[in-house]
Amino acid sequence: MDQTGLGILVPVTNRPSNPRVRRAARVLALVPALLVTSATGVAFAEPPATWENTPPVSGLHVVLLLVMVPLALLALITLLVCLPSMSKGETYHPGQPWRGESEWFGGPRTGLEAVDSAVPPALTTSGPTRGGASGRW
Repeated sequence: MDQTGLGILVPVTNRPSNPRVRRAARVLALVPALLVTSATGVAFAEPPATWENTPPVSGLHVVLLLVMVPLALLALITLLVCLPSMSKGETYHPGQPWRGESEWFGGPRTGLEAVDSAVPPALTTSGPTRGGASGRW
């Protein structure tokens, strides 16, 4: 018997599989994409006669609308993200010890000092003496 328990022996080697099989699989993977893209045709419909012809648009207007507006938004978002870190006086330099305050996300609202001053609950022996989640100790 093998390790899988199914009686099937699978050889484990570092030899690559047959290159002809891989090449055929690649070609077969491309066939559906080629068929779909070649099956589409040009739309021969004419626009309705009631539609107005749009006025020509200058190249400057296109560049302004499609390039400058997204770049301005990118610059604004970047500035808004970086602005809080620019206003702080503290900076961290690699190799230096961290001098910031510790922070515990999801911890007690009163801070880390509350953990140090907390009294742990007393252990009771009235419950089961074994571990939780069906653990057997």
